[in-house]
Amino acid sequence: MSNPGSHTYTYEDRATAKLRLRADAFQYDSAMEHLAEMKRDRPEQYDQMNPLSRISLGHYEIAKAAAVQLGRNVSAPTDREV
Repeated sequence: MSNPGSHTYTYEDRATAKLRLRADAFQYDSAMEHLAEMKRDRPEQYDQMNPLSRISLGHYEIAKAAAVQLGRNVSAPTDREV
């Protein structure tokens, strides 16, 4: 017997919720964008960086990708948006 107040989540519901949470966590960060550029353009220098910075960039990139997937603006804010 199921509880009328309970909700059974499907895998898709959980995946969608996880995607939204990741996208909600995204905030444009120029320092993270700089690290992403270094990772792409100067991998040997990026590999020498602090592991915590690389982990932070990974979380940033995952959140940014989720925001892009949901159609959100991920570009740098303009002076009027700040």
